[in-house]
Amino acid sequence: MRIRLLTAAVLTSAVVLAACGNDDGADVRQIGGEVSGSQAASGTAECTPIGDFATADTTVNATLDEYSVTLDTEAVTTGAVHIAAENIGDEPHEILVVEAGSPDDLPVGADNRVSEDDLPDGSLIGEIEAFPGGQTCDGTFDLDPGTYVLFCNLVTSPGGIEVSHFMEGMATTLTVTG
Repeated sequence: MRIRLLTAAVLTSAVVLAACGNDDGADVRQIGGEVSGSQAASGTAECTPIGDFATADTTVNATLDEYSVTLDTEAVTTGAVHIAAENIGDEPHEILVVEAGSPDDLPVGADNRVSEDDLPDGSLIGEIEAFPGGQTCDGTFDLDPGTYVLFCNLVTSPGGIEVSHFMEGMATTLTVTG
C-alpha cells in the first residue's frame, strides 16, 4: 500500500512539474482581467526591455494604441534597430517583429491570432512582451535587409468579448534597406 501511495505521489508531482515546465508563455497571448503566460506570476503586464539600445544603429519610435501601431519612419538601414514603443492606450500591448511582406502574409489561427508555430523558420525575430498603457518599453533587434511586420498578438476580453488586437488592425510594416 505504501509503495502505491508513493508511486501515486511521484506521478502526480511529475505531471505538475511537466505542466509548469520552463515555458516562458511566449505563445500565450490572452489578456483579460489578468495576464497569462510569462507574466502570470505578477498578475500584470510589465515592461521587460529586450537587447541593448546603446548598441543600436537606428531608433524607431512606435506608438501603440487600441488598435494601431504607428511608426515615426517606414524605412531604416540594416543593423541593430532600437524600437522605442510607447503604449498610449488603456490596454496592455506588445510588439512582435516578424520578417514578412505584409500582415496578410502571416498565418492566423482559429483564435484570430498569428499562429507563431506556423511562421516560417527564422522569421520571428523577437518581441517586446506585453506592457501596460501609459508606459514605454524598448527592444533592440538585429535586422537584415527586408520587410518586417510589427504587430500586437494579444487577445483581450473587454466586457467579456474576445478581441484580437492583430485582427483589429494592430500591425504595420518596416522596411530595412542595405
